[in-house]
Amino acid sequence: MVWTVKQNCQHPHDHLSSDKSASIMLYTLEWTSQESSFYFILNKTLRSQDRKELLPWFLYLRLFIFALSKLPSTKHRIIYRGIKMNLSDEYQKDKIFVWWAFSSSTSSMEVLERFLGQNGSRTIFNIECDSAKDISRHSMYQNENEILMYPARQFQVVSSFNSGNQLKIIHIKEIQPPFPLIHIPSTSSTIINPIENIQPSFLRIQISSSSFTNNYQNKKLQDLIEQCQSQSEVNLMALNLNDEDMKIVVKEAIINKQCKELYLQYNKITSVGASIIANALNNNATLEDLYLTDNRLCDKGVRSLMTILSLNSSTLSLLDLQDTSITDEGATYVAEMLKTNTRLCRLLLSDNEISDRGVERLSEALSYHNNTLISLNLTNNKLISELGIDSLVKKLKHNQTLIYLYIEECDLSEKGKDKLRQTARIKKGFKLEM
Repeated sequence: MVWTVKQNCQHPHDHLSSDKSASIMLYTLEWTSQESSFYFILNKTLRSQDRKELLPWFLYLRLFIFALSKLPSTKHRIIYRGIKMNLSDEYQKDKIFVWWAFSSSTSSMEVLERFLGQNGSRTIFNIECDSAKDISRHSMYQNENEILMYPARQFQVVSSFNSGNQLKIIHIKEIQPPFPLIHIPSTSSTIINPIENIQPSFLRIQISSSSFTNNYQNKKLQDLIEQCQSQSEVNLMALNLNDEDMKIVVKEAIINKQCKELYLQYNKITSVGASIIANALNNNATLEDLYLTDNRLCDKGVRSLMTILSLNSSTLSLLDLQDTSITDEGATYVAEMLKTNTRLCRLLLSDNEISDRGVERLSEALSYHNNTLISLNLTNNKLISELGIDSLVKKLKHNQTLIYLYIEECDLSEKGKDKLRQTARIKKGFKLEM
């Protein structure tokens, strides 16, 4: 297979080396069985929740992604992707979603029609895309006008309609997520560490070949989790747990035990451990309550968690981030998450370093974008003053779902407190603690 593509890449286009061009051609090569094709196996691995499966692919992905970065992007261009299925129910208007694998498309409707045929259930995606790459001159099948989209691209459904004869047409556009889901090198970049450059940002822990070895063990922790019932609570408070221990917690508590409540307060978890936990939340269908009080997650760790929660790919309904060294930067990440998350109901942010600016960001998200959060705790954020309260009072008038607000021990004047009390009286069922 490799020999075949290298023989066809002796004089590549676009100033690519033969190896870089061959990495693209290798991706396009079809086998008799689609399931045996290189691209099929790679994309299946990219969609897997087990990031360990990506380790053997890192060297290839480094070369492949760098080769793609050298090609011109499809700026403000419509491209087409076809699937021989009816996917209209999965892609309703305004839905925001992520395609985690590489996605092939074409610039030619004629090519698409040949692929789909004229009968049977079919879906055509009309895609507004700014970042896709024209790989047709490096493809094994140059007449297919193939355009390739990077993995971890976020899109929104613009419209969907039935064109008749079992053909559905869905118009989607690429949008920028609140935080980068993957780092794509610029054309001038020199890739030194393939892992840092291809891992989604919520996985940007320094994963290396040693990250998944069995060198680190914590038998006490493993035994403690083993004693817990499945699909119940796992209490690991105040055990001096560190970032390395989070790999054990993810494997044993979140994956194997499928715990519903996870208590990790008063440990020594940093942003690295937060990234490990965030990775485990992606597509998790069991964990509902996560408690992280008094860990040094900082804004970087919060960013990792918010990236996943903004995708609505977990069932988490309560998140405790009390006393985790969050500043206004972290509050901004939280606010961006709240704009798209529809699962989180209770959010605890007390004992942090959030100021009026952070409150303004949170208020904006809650007033116009979020209708699921019912409880917000901002107690003992000493930098919140009357300025933040003015924004909060104004924006809360537009929110119909938040019914519990805890804002004790902040730098509020009596005038500011009176404003909050007046708002609480107007909003039916609203409970205020100051």
